[in-house]
Amino acid sequence: MKKLITLLFLVIGFLSYAQTTISPDTVCANAIGEVHFVTNTPTSTYQWTITGGGTLTGGQGTSSITTDWGAVSGLYPNAVSVIETNSSNCPGTPILLDVYVLDLSGNAIGPFCPGDPSVILFGNPIGGTWSGTGVIGNDFDPAIAGIGNYVLTYLMAGCSTTTSCH
Repeated sequence: MKKLITLLFLVIGFLSYAQTTISPDTVCANAIGEVHFVTNTPTSTYQWTITGGGTLTGGQGTSSITTDWGAVSGLYPNAVSVIETNSSNCPGTPILLDVYVLDLSGNAIGPFCPGDPSVILFGNPIGGTWSGTGVIGNDFDPAIAGIGNYVLTYLMAGCSTTTSCH
């Protein structure tokens, strides 16, 4: 009589369901110390790769890294990637993050004399907001600002640039 032996192999894997910031992540041109992360699994290790004008400055092997970014604006597909490897030495699916490097600029204005009409402020890319003395919406009004030197700020997606006028 033959005996039937059944072997049952049970494979338990830890899938990587990590998340990072919203893709694309917007960073300011020349940003220093930007943080990118995935959900931490204490027994896992993480292999990060940075491309497209970024530099990994800290955290390799962990679930959270810091990066510095260059001055060339644009969208960098898959600029940040990470592969989580679990305690069984099984790699997970790569997590990919697009990064948009945002470089803002504003038009130069002035000099002004008392009574000059308001001037339209242009920010690049469009869609940001202007602030500062004499700013109303997207206009600088010298009559409201009065005599003096002023710094106007253009803000978008957490990035800013300034322009001076007098």
